[in-house]
Amino acid sequence: MTSAADLFALQEIDLRRDARRALIADIEARLGETEALLAAREAVREAEAEVERLQRQQRSLEEKLEDLDAKISPLEKKLYDGSVRNPRELTDMQKDVVSLKGRRSRLDDDGLALLDATEAASSALARAREELRRMEAEWREDQEQLTTQKSRAEAEAEELEDDRGRRTQGMEAGALGLYESLRGVKQGRAVARIERGACQGCRIGLPTHLVQRVRAGVALVQCPSCERILVGG
Repeated sequence: MTSAADLFALQEIDLRRDARRALIADIEARLGETEALLAAREAVREAEAEVERLQRQQRSLEEKLEDLDAKISPLEKKLYDGSVRNPRELTDMQKDVVSLKGRRSRLDDDGLALLDATEAASSALARAREELRRMEAEWREDQEQLTTQKSRAEAEAEELEDDRGRRTQGMEAGALGLYESLRGVKQGRAVARIERGACQGCRIGLPTHLVQRVRAGVALVQCPSCERILVGG
């Protein structure tokens, strides 16, 4: 005969097994890259893109400055080498030089502002990379710990599964079927102890004759309120 005590012992194994399975599921959900780590990687990519954008602007500005210098230099040479004698032509050349130098001066100002922006962006990139390195180191350590915990929990779950198999051998099919059915609707607790004349599953007092039947152990007795299988305290 399968007694309530047998089923209660089985329930203890099942509850521990369920806890290990829940732990394994929780660990599996936490394995892999976190949202924070992905965000840190994205921050580095964005900072790199900003630095590259500013560096491209710098190269473009330098090309413009070189182009202006290439135009200014021959004009100044003509102004001062005496090769041009026509007053009107000289005046036009002077105006061109002034205009070109004005444009160059504005580009120089732009270049200084761009230099400051590039330095700031480079500093931001360095900080983002350092933060990513820190987070990756912490993440790797956490992943190693989780992997170790998962392996331990899996080994414990397998051991409990073996214990369960040994425990259910020889159990009556009807008693085991009732237990499994109740486990499914009672959050894994199909068997409840009796303490001080009350079912510890629903905390409701039990008739004296019912308590006596449970103590006699002749047959499985269920709580009239919550329907759990009752076992003596």
